Amino acid sequence: MIDARISRCELAFILYISQYQDDYGVVHSVYYKDICAAINISIQKFYDILNVLSEKNLINYEKVNAADVKVHLVGNDFSDQRFDVGYINVAEKDFRRVSFSSMKAGSQLIYLYSQRFTKGKHMLLDNFYKEFCEKFHIKRKTLQLYIQELKERKYLFISKKRNKAYRYEMTMQRSHCLDKKGIIPREKEGYIANIKRLIRANFGKYLSNPEDEAELNSIAGLAEQQRAVTCRDFPSLIVDAIRSSFNLQREEKRKHYAINAALVNRFLTQKLANVMI
Repeated sequence: MIDARISRCELAFILYISQYQDDYGVVHSVYYKDICAAINISIQKFYDILNVLSEKNLINYEKVNAADVKVHLVGNDFSDQRFDVGYINVAEKDFRRVSFSSMKAGSQLIYLYSQRFTKGKHMLLDNFYKEFCEKFHIKRKTLQLYIQELKERKYLFISKKRNKAYRYEMTMQRSHCLDKKGIIPREKEGYIANIKRLIRANFGKYLSNPEDEAELNSIAGLAEQQRAVTCRDFPSLIVDAIRSSFNLQREEKRKHYAINAALVNRFLTQKLANVMI
């Protein structure tokens, strides 16, 4: 993102949808109205961001239906569960806080970059400016503006001091200002919520009764089972299983089709077996 010099809106888009990704870096249901409301952009801007991020090779995307797209965050595959230093659990951060989201994109990227320094970063001041100006492709004055903005909003702690050689040193501390208070949400919760969004986008007209919500929760909950790990595109199999359940109800000449978790689970088991063959 630093090398691509993404804009503030592009960064907000990535930070928002990444709350709902699976372990492979895929967000299965990105609905334009949700995004527009969440990060305050127009519909045209939504599609502009999709195209620009795709051109910058930060995402790949494909249409799911008329309103939904599936987005793959390039290079964000953590299916091996190897979370090295620098990994940020976006579900634990409040990136939509106005004081953060209204900062310059460069300031936000410096914040993100600094989170890899779990024990802080201590270095000579001249070396700091040299390293970060080169990394961010900016002039010293621009970097000073970004750092000042972060310090004023208390998103980064930087102290300066002199060492014995009377050369300025500085310490850049990792910030916890954006950590959400209270119960820390699991990353999986966002993923499950996104599967429910995917089901609603495809079968919303069959989810009009209160009892349908329980069936929806049960179906989305299938993605938390251990067998879901064996399939890279498990949500798509869920959608296919729901369609198969409707086909069966059609063959049985039922007057009204219903979302049935047990029936969907039956077809899903069959489809998983075919995938494993």
